[in-house]
Amino acid sequence: MRTILYVPFNASSRGKWSLRRNADLVGQFDTREEAIRHALALTTAIRNQQGQEVEIKVEDESGVWRLANADAADADAGADSEVT
Repeated sequence: MRTILYVPFNASSRGKWSLRRNADLVGQFDTREEAIRHALALTTAIRNQQGQEVEIKVEDESGVWRLANADAADADAGADSEVT
């Protein structure tokens, strides 16, 4: 089974950063880094379930979705570059 976690871009300085699991809202966070950090923690929990694959996709300011490195120790690592 495959799960995709999404962190959509937030253009509002007052708005929250959302984290979605497939289409479902998981939570809202004050910063992009907090949303990604929570996605990384959630990735670990999901991967501990047998047969689960997880990807994190982060949207940049131009609307392009990129894969975040779900194995990164730093929450921001890989968020701006595509994993090959």
